[in-house]
Amino acid sequence: MTMNIPRVAYLPHVDALRALAVLAVLAYHLDGRLLPGGFAGVDIFFVISGFVVSRAAGERSKTPLRKFLVDFFARRARRIVPALVLCLLVTALMSSLWIPPSWLSDNIPRTGRYAFFGLGNVVLARSDNQYFSPLGEFNPFTHTWSLGVEEQVYLVFPFAFAMWLRGGTWRTVALALFFVSASASFLLAVDLIGAAGSQGYYLVTTRFWELMAGVLLYLGWSSVFYESMAAKRGFRRIRIVLAAGGLAGLGWSLLFSDPGRTPGYATLVPVAAAALFIAAFDPKDVNDRRWDNGWRLQLTSVGQMSYSLYLWHWPVIVLLKWTVGLSKPWQSAVALALSFILARLSWRLVERPLRSSPIVANLTAKQTVVVALLVLCLGSATARAIETHQAKFSFSSVAKSPELWYPSKGQKLSDDKGCQVSPLSADLDVGRRTTYRRSGCQGRATAPDIFAIGDSHALAYGPAFASYALETGAVMTVYNNGGCPFLSLQPWREDNEGCRESSSVSLTDLLARARPGDVVFLPSLRLPRFVDQWVVYPGEQVWALAGTPGTSEASGNTMRQARDVLEKVRATGASVVLQAPGPILKAPPFRCADWWTASNNICGGGTRIDRSDFLALRAPMLRALESLAKEDDGVSIFDPAEALCPAAQTCEGFIDDKPLFFDGDHISAHGNRVLLPSFIAFMRQMGKG
Repeated sequence: MTMNIPRVAYLPHVDALRALAVLAVLAYHLDGRLLPGGFAGVDIFFVISGFVVSRAAGERSKTPLRKFLVDFFARRARRIVPALVLCLLVTALMSSLWIPPSWLSDNIPRTGRYAFFGLGNVVLARSDNQYFSPLGEFNPFTHTWSLGVEEQVYLVFPFAFAMWLRGGTWRTVALALFFVSASASFLLAVDLIGAAGSQGYYLVTTRFWELMAGVLLYLGWSSVFYESMAAKRGFRRIRIVLAAGGLAGLGWSLLFSDPGRTPGYATLVPVAAAALFIAAFDPKDVNDRRWDNGWRLQLTSVGQMSYSLYLWHWPVIVLLKWTVGLSKPWQSAVALALSFILARLSWRLVERPLRSSPIVANLTAKQTVVVALLVLCLGSATARAIETHQAKFSFSSVAKSPELWYPSKGQKLSDDKGCQVSPLSADLDVGRRTTYRRSGCQGRATAPDIFAIGDSHALAYGPAFASYALETGAVMTVYNNGGCPFLSLQPWREDNEGCRESSSVSLTDLLARARPGDVVFLPSLRLPRFVDQWVVYPGEQVWALAGTPGTSEASGNTMRQARDVLEKVRATGASVVLQAPGPILKAPPFRCADWWTASNNICGGGTRIDRSDFLALRAPMLRALESLAKEDDGVSIFDPAEALCPAAQTCEGFIDDKPLFFDGDHISAHGNRVLLPSFIAFMRQMGKG
């Protein structure tokens, strides 16, 4: 038995509202200054979805329960799956071709895989990948969070709505369920404002009420009371007031919505405005020919393909951010044109044909659901395969040569005599301790054991640490300090409770293990950045921050705390090596390694810094470190710049076309190899001392 699903009457004003919502989101994503509250377009979509899905389900009031449920899921699958799978697969492929793996892109593949099953929002929430953060901004799958919310609502909605369709007491129970669950969701959203980070934004629990607003709107819109009111002569004026109020609320929302108050009180305005606008039109006044001309026809046309436009616009924007950039007018024009072209193709060649395709139409509802699940599983598996084999076909020189770029590679070493080193990790109360110890080797250690504590710059020494253990036979212990610096002498970086706790746990463990003759190495970022993986900082800000060591009360307190820590470490009999500030570049090499990135704003400063500027920039910090070293003969300074920036006019991010740095300040895997000889020589000298 084939699916025989009658189409409900067309509501042009709903498509017009869809168009307004998707265009608002598109404008906001292109440039938040164009429409500061444009993100509220998603809230409008939620109301529309709740209303439209309820209306479609309400047309099947005489369908048996089991058939109603299966038909509901089949209709949703036909509506959502084809365009979604195509977009996710193309985005996964394009991401692998153009986006190199990095901290900034780390969560992209996983978000994409889970988005096939409507769980992209869960991945984003669990990873604290906030919508308004760089991790969200540079993830081409971030926009799937809203689809995930809708799909999760669809799992429970038809069961409650089936109660409504049964009538009688069941209708009262269903209405109570809708109202109570919506109220609880709204109260939770309000409670989590500013406290739950990404969870309050992404999860269905705080967004459920927005779709329920659409459901409750339909229940009222289709009620006998509304129909009787709509039949009265004076109701036309009320409808005009409702439409005007809705449009005013929508305008206010799109111009002034506050992302910091979303999804809470501030979200009430776009939700209520969307509901007012929909309610302003007579439920019997469908297929209104007044919409069939001029700009209203254009709005409804955009509304009809709003799903495809929403799917495609965000990957286009993000891929441009990763490649040529999105800071110039021509780049925004390209993003806009590509978004509409891809959306139009998706709507014309995928959405519409598959809804009316004889092959699909001849499938039963059960078969449609099964086929949809199989397609989703196959799509997710294909995306996983694309991710796994990225290095084989990627256009990115970073992805094609991971052995040169990633310090996380090459930390398991062996030589031709069977001697090998593998890192062994152990969890601490906060953070982790990793030990490099060689095995299968002969001979005594020829250098001191080392303990290293620092931020991600300590972890970036991974290949050098492994090679040090392999070549010298010494034991190398590294503390992952939770991403926090250790004795960076920069109060603004260390003055937070999480970093203080992490540093305390690492230091306590180190003090219990260090012995006379050992070396405690303290590498951290000790200069402000010109550039991060996603943003360029103002040069004047960098120079102002670089001049603060030793010049403020906070800096003085930091120096006293550093002396206390050094005194504790020296009491173990171990020596201390402070890392001098290494070069900081004005563009991240991994973002700027290929020709197509030349126009990207983040690459404008070039992957280099004038040597004279670098020396002047680090002079205040170097003086502070030298003052600590002069107070104790057991404290010395290791300067990576001697190897990474030899005497020349500029400190370069590349040498012989090989990267010395991964981003603006972390050394690359190749940089580790360049630095290794001087690192081993310095530590051996410390052992002799």
